[in-house]
Amino acid sequence: MSRLIHTWLALPATVFIIIVALSGCILSLETLNEAASSPKLNTGQTSLATLASKVKQGYPNAEQLTQTQNGLFLVSYSNDQGFNEDQIDPVTGLRVQAHQRSDLYNWMKNFHRSLRMGDVGRLFVAVVAFALLALSLSGLFLMIRRLGGIRYLFRLAKGNTSQKLHIELSRFALLGSLALTVTGLFLSATTFSLIPEASTPDLAYPELSSSEETLSESVILLVQGTQAQQTQAQRTQAQPIQTLPIDHLPALQGVDASELVSLEFPYADDPSSVYTLETRSGLGYIDPTTGLWLDYQAHSNFYQISQFIRALHTGEGMGLWTLFLCLTSLALPVIGITGILIWVRKRINSNAFGEKNSLNAQRYSKGHTQNDASAQEANIIILAGSEGLSTWRFAQEFSQALISAGNKVHLNKMNQVENHYEKATHVFLMSSTYGEGQAPSSASLFLDKAKLLSLPKDCQVSVLGFGDRQFTQFVGFAKQIEALVTKKGFKQMLPFTAIDQFCQASLETWIEKVSTCLNQSLCLQLDHKKVSPFQMQLFEQRHYGDEVNAPVRVLRFKAINNPTAVLNPTTDEAAMLASETSWPEFEVGDLVGITPPGSNFARYYSLASSDQDDMVEICVRKQVDGECSGFLHSLKEGDSIHAFIQKKASFRPAQDASSVIMIGAGTGMAPLHGFIKQNEKQVPYYLYWGGRLKHSDFIYEDSLSQALATSRLKQLRLAFSRSSKPQYVQNLLTDDAKDISKRILDGAHIIVCGSRVMANDVRASLDHILKQEQLSVSQLEQAGRYVQDVY
Repeated sequence: MSRLIHTWLALPATVFIIIVALSGCILSLETLNEAASSPKLNTGQTSLATLASKVKQGYPNAEQLTQTQNGLFLVSYSNDQGFNEDQIDPVTGLRVQAHQRSDLYNWMKNFHRSLRMGDVGRLFVAVVAFALLALSLSGLFLMIRRLGGIRYLFRLAKGNTSQKLHIELSRFALLGSLALTVTGLFLSATTFSLIPEASTPDLAYPELSSSEETLSESVILLVQGTQAQQTQAQRTQAQPIQTLPIDHLPALQGVDASELVSLEFPYADDPSSVYTLETRSGLGYIDPTTGLWLDYQAHSNFYQISQFIRALHTGEGMGLWTLFLCLTSLALPVIGITGILIWVRKRINSNAFGEKNSLNAQRYSKGHTQNDASAQEANIIILAGSEGLSTWRFAQEFSQALISAGNKVHLNKMNQVENHYEKATHVFLMSSTYGEGQAPSSASLFLDKAKLLSLPKDCQVSVLGFGDRQFTQFVGFAKQIEALVTKKGFKQMLPFTAIDQFCQASLETWIEKVSTCLNQSLCLQLDHKKVSPFQMQLFEQRHYGDEVNAPVRVLRFKAINNPTAVLNPTTDEAAMLASETSWPEFEVGDLVGITPPGSNFARYYSLASSDQDDMVEICVRKQVDGECSGFLHSLKEGDSIHAFIQKKASFRPAQDASSVIMIGAGTGMAPLHGFIKQNEKQVPYYLYWGGRLKHSDFIYEDSLSQALATSRLKQLRLAFSRSSKPQYVQNLLTDDAKDISKRILDGAHIIVCGSRVMANDVRASLDHILKQEQLSVSQLEQAGRYVQDVY
């Protein structure tokens, strides 16, 4: 429900929210400017009597002295040119400058309140405020869910740039947007008399008589909580009325100038007029002849609350809160735009496979799918949980591949799980994870419903999880599915498999294993639409590791335009005919995909070069029965093969890192070496690398020595597992624990490349090092300071 409210309310309201927010930002800037330019008056610095006296000396025709909520002291007066208003210094009472709101401010204020459309506009702005309130609350619920619970509300956001901006700015602006919307709705309610408008006390204006026999009546007086009583004063017929000098008026002497709201001076030609004084606490009248209060009444609590609400909305007189409101108003347009981008990207993603899959997506959203067989007739069951339909699309492709191989397949979303599948021999459970370990919307009911699931005795289950390693709870929901499968004792065909960011290499490896287990050839197109094959020719290779029976080759290829022979012709002839022979764009750390002859599946290798090097450089260890590694090791200089590039932008040293700690083993050196070659800014790079024997396995030895000499590499630490003193790379980390801890605290980023076993050991060692600093590798990952490429 929160997602529906958030999405369908945001789409029509975003433009108007942006308009109102930007106009509010302009008003906030004017308020900030006014507050910054006003001379400051501290509490207790001067009395109102002293200030008023100085004002009257400089402005004999002064009619009113006021203080704005931003602290500006203004004097209103009339002269031959008409009515004027000046800003004064509250300490000296001297003129600072003429005061007049700019035409832009007045226009923008009217626009912000009513879009310059009168009451209709005011009503529309109130609707926009309500929409923003609903978006803020629904967004809060979605944020809590995405981050994994309210206790993780202040955890760093993860995802693409738009998602990070949307979440981080929303979190920053949440308090401000709630305050603006609630106070704005309150002000709108008072405008339309839905809430009574708070006003100053309604006092009867006192009348003073100047006749011969007039005696002033005694008045009970209140000055800042102190009572004063006027005794009977005699005024004779022969004497004119005498007024006290302003600085001698007891009532004004008892009021601090900083408490002033407004002071109206008596008319010079009207002996019956009095001083009218409003302070922050109340309103009253002062007798100019005695300087005592004639009447006084404190502001009501409702009036005080109303003024506070108004100040919360405008920021006037609230210092840093004004700045916060201004930044909130600036953030709202960015939040709105990134929200639209996220929605558009999701829609494009949903329709990425054309009209046919758009139709399937619509059917999926309604709980209907195109199946080759019913749930009770199918021998293979596929249940998918998807939030953005990426997992669902893969499930469809996988289903079609199984159908083409002659299977009866039933495909459905996980929420539609049944209690029993009568003829099922294999069940595939595949799901993405929402936020921090949450179920996607189409699988929210699965764990409860699957408690009743029973399967035929020989039925085998496989669980496949999709996610993003940036998140702490990577494939967290899929792991819950795996735990349920284990608890119920179902047979498993394959171990639990996690796919990071829909990595094509990992998917193809999983499909190959499924093909082997089913003894069927499954052909999925996967991501061929994004693949641009090119041809390259081997021109150099270096050999390592032969002495320890672990051959490693550093292979360097160059682009060719008219090859005479290609050793691994692609099976997708249409794609090859459309491909260009020019060198593609790629960076160190990206992947090159190579499909060995006779295989439908590509293997991926991390690049140690960029397109600026005019070559593709990879480092390949020959695996036992390795189809692709064996093929690459058999190449001779001059041989040509097909390849394609897969971007991996997440695997890069951070540009703003104070230093970079690189950790690798074996062929994981390749991309690390490439990063070091590119380190022209000489950022401190610390490399930890492990191999078997120094004289046999130390790849890139000469190049690394040169990097040390040119300061592209700050330090090189080596570990060899078959030396006289065997060591592994994690042992080096433990030895340098103090230095590593200090570098991380100083802002170092960590990049790891190599086998998964090595990466797990490195992670455990770093967690142990960081434990005493109350840090963890997971926290570094969340902050984007720990990246890895493992196999």
